[in-house]
Amino acid sequence: MKINKQDFLNIKHLLQNHSITEGKFKNREIVKQLKLNGSVKDGKKTPKVRYIELQKKQNIFSLLKNYNYNIGSIEDIDIYIEEIFDKKASRDVIQKWHNDSKDKDSPSLKGLYISSLEEVDIKLNDEIVKIIPNDGLGYFLFHTEKIELLSTTIIVGIENYQVVWFAKKYQHLFESDNILFVVINPFMLEWIGNLKNEYIHFGDYDLAGINIYLNKVIPKLKKSKKYSMFIPENIEYLIQEHGSYELYEKQKQYKNLITNELKVNNLIKSIRDIKKSIEQEGLHLLMKTEEKI
Repeated sequence: MKINKQDFLNIKHLLQNHSITEGKFKNREIVKQLKLNGSVKDGKKTPKVRYIELQKKQNIFSLLKNYNYNIGSIEDIDIYIEEIFDKKASRDVIQKWHNDSKDKDSPSLKGLYISSLEEVDIKLNDEIVKIIPNDGLGYFLFHTEKIELLSTTIIVGIENYQVVWFAKKYQHLFESDNILFVVINPFMLEWIGNLKNEYIHFGDYDLAGINIYLNKVIPKLKKSKKYSMFIPENIEYLIQEHGSYELYEKQKQYKNLITNELKVNNLIKSIRDIKKSIEQEGLHLLMKTEEKI
């Protein structure tokens, strides 16, 4: 998640004044993530203006650190703005504030981003390593390492890093605890091609997310003993009540989504009929019943 100078000033205003209008943020993803991790809650609203109110100050700094900003106070925000935005920052200065010194907008590292619901054993370079869940904690496994799973481990492919950092919030959606959440990226798609484990796709409920599952993930699962997409029984209701028309409008180009999976076909039909889509991160907040898979 990229944060520009103005949005850092907005975060500072929120911390100091305990309230701000959502419309102030240029990057609306920031508001969504602040809500998801409990930093803010919905405040007063008028027909034209919607406010968010500060709920847990420290969660804001935890969120910043999760996105590789080494910022832990309002004073740090001021210094960051001065050193990064108001001056031509050297690589040493950038390294002080970010995990990567090469570029402020550096791409993700090549490897696996993972987390779990309960302790899960994996083999890392032929040695057993325990993946231990904890709020705000995820694991990164570099691409040069040999990564193997026990045959009983279920891989859950996800599109959003938020699920890695706060995996336990999604536990009630899954019947099994022997699950490894893995962010979908090019290395992950290469890695799953050699695995026989069951795979569950837990992506966004939009046409782009379905396209990823059908045309990027499934073709790689030639050895998998079983695969499916997690779709709540009440997904049509959730899309109708909480979906985004704007998100749907941006994805009309995905026309030829073909599959033999009845539940996926029904999801495609619901999205097109309702003309709304819904993203994955907030599903645990929206579901009114604990649907199991």
